Amino acid sequence: MRSVVLAATVAAAALFTPGAAHAAPGQTTDLLGTYSFGRAEAIAAGGQAAGLWTGAQVRSGFAGDDLIVTYTPRTAAYPAEKQVYTAMYNEVADPQGECNKVGADGVARKVWTTFRCRTGIAPNYTLLVR
Repeated sequence: MRSVVLAATVAAAALFTPGAAHAAPGQTTDLLGTYSFGRAEAIAAGGQAAGLWTGAQVRSGFAGDDLIVTYTPRTAAYPAEKQVYTAMYNEVADPQGECNKVGADGVARKVWTTFRCRTGIAPNYTLLVR
């Protein structure tokens, strides 16, 4: 009986835990971070368009939206900067803070090796990565 319960628990954990088993060889699936409600979708779309990950999933939770991405871990910088997305001042309470958090989350998980947040005349912040 114990072995049946253990096997069922392991199978359930495998279904609900993002991991390398769901990614192509050389890729990994991991939580990039938790962001304000509605923001993970914009970040997911920008990263997908920039070719930084091959898949993204958003899960709503109590603290915000979790962004889970499938990507190839980086040990070297991209040859040129890639634009991920822009945090618009009229959509985000703290666009600079969000940009820095997404950038740091990507470095910590080796989605990219470096980042910077560029701003212009309006207080929008564009995440650029290498």
